[in-house]
Amino acid sequence: MRALDGTGLAKRVAGGRSRGRLPGGARRGPPAAALPALLVLCCLFGFAATAGAARASAAPPAGAAAPDFPVQVLLAKLALQEAELTAADGAAGDHFGSSVAISGETALVAAPHHAVPGMPNAGAAYVFTRSAGSWTLQAELTPIDGVANDELGASVALSGDTALVGVPLHSIAGTYNVGAAYVFTRSGGVWTQQAKLIVDGGSYCRFGSSVAVSGETALVGAPGRLGNTGAAYVFTRSGGSWTQAQMLTASDGAAYDELGRSVALSGKTALVGAPLCDPAGQVSAGAAYVFTRSGGFWTGEGRLTALDAAAGDTFGASVAVSGGTAVVGAPLHYVGGTRPGAAYVFTRSGGSWPQQAELTGFDSSSGATFGSSVAASGDAALVGAPGQSIAGQASAGAAYVFTRSAGSWTQQGEPLAEDAAVGDQFGFSVSLSGATALVGAASHDPAGAANAGAAYVFLTAPTVMKLTPAAGKRGATVTISGGGFGAARGAGFVELGGKICTIYASWSDTKIKCKVPAKARYGVGQVTVITAGGTSNATSFTVKR
Repeated sequence: MRALDGTGLAKRVAGGRSRGRLPGGARRGPPAAALPALLVLCCLFGFAATAGAARASAAPPAGAAAPDFPVQVLLAKLALQEAELTAADGAAGDHFGSSVAISGETALVAAPHHAVPGMPNAGAAYVFTRSAGSWTLQAELTPIDGVANDELGASVALSGDTALVGVPLHSIAGTYNVGAAYVFTRSGGVWTQQAKLIVDGGSYCRFGSSVAVSGETALVGAPGRLGNTGAAYVFTRSGGSWTQAQMLTASDGAAYDELGRSVALSGKTALVGAPLCDPAGQVSAGAAYVFTRSGGFWTGEGRLTALDAAAGDTFGASVAVSGGTAVVGAPLHYVGGTRPGAAYVFTRSGGSWPQQAELTGFDSSSGATFGSSVAASGDAALVGAPGQSIAGQASAGAAYVFTRSAGSWTQQGEPLAEDAAVGDQFGFSVSLSGATALVGAASHDPAGAANAGAAYVFLTAPTVMKLTPAAGKRGATVTISGGGFGAARGAGFVELGGKICTIYASWSDTKIKCKVPAKARYGVGQVTVITAGGTSNATSFTVKR
């Protein structure tokens, strides 16, 4: 079932509108004129998403505790499509949205089959930035030495002002498809190529099939390395220069495991997928390997496999890691006579990683390829199912939001594209950053251009988690903690004691400081935050005399 769509409400309230595009191909969300009406409806009806249960496959580790304010709990109300991003110079067959990444107010979307002048299928990656809810194209990234059929952008990663773009089919001096990864950095809004990462992996190494970046560390997968046994490479940056630090391999690796088909990085933890691994003799059941860094050196911490693994599951086709939580996709997992796919959550306990949950979509059908893409951020997971049929539209695709509370995972919503169509493959790629989700639909046909592709940005409704203090006089300053508030004051407003707050000391996505209105009603009342994403839960506050 689809979460209530705030954009659709805004259209009806405003009496309809055209779907104009923003500069750089970003499609607008609700217009400013419709926002007040939308907010009224939010107050009346809210933006609650339909919840369904994820199957728990194992009990949470003893003593596990959730953070006090996990921002990702806010994804429980993922409902509003903020924008549809497309390439301004996009063309049929580009497959824009094949890979996506988001970090703060910046999104990175690749089109690996995009033709650069004179070079078909050279590929490109596009940077979009958000300001006051509007997304605009900031840059189109192409390498200095790009050539035809490189398919730049088969994988992308983003961390602050650093973008990492994989090119697994790049050939170097007659070494075919050895692959490469390019680092681009931003300064003053301008992006430049900082480095080209390469390895001596031999032909068909496919280095760059997967990429991840976190701060000064990059991780690049090479599933064709060592006779398709596969490997992943760690690079570190110092003073703008990148150096290969280590090659990661599986201690029990075998030919055709394809370790490095997927990679993820979070601080000192790396996760590398090997979807064609044969654990316990189960052909292509798949596995994922955890590596940790200590003193600059990476060592294996464990191998992850599904408790209900079966041959052909391809567990490890996608991976994500956030702190001590790992999410692994198995898009061909066999369930009840069909292969809808699944995603698995593992949590670190000491030096081991027990399985905490098995996630499946409540409406997943055979061929949904649920788990083809995964993203994790704190206590939330986003899982793509590009093969899912929606309202009879085969392979229109879907993405599913799950959140964790006290060790249990629950499906909270299923964001869908407003203009979903047959074969779009929405959910081909996914990414999370705070309270914003980015979903790629690589085979979408914008403006009739077949398979040009698109990427969609979704907002969450705000959630209030704590008030400090919980009581105060008129004029007192109250700190509202939670998330999904938006990056700046103009993102919304606060209602307290039946009145709208007009004085704000600060406003960020996770914290608001405002003064109790001069005419707030005395006694126990409620505090709510209202933004374009919806209206928050109501939290009690006492206005003292």
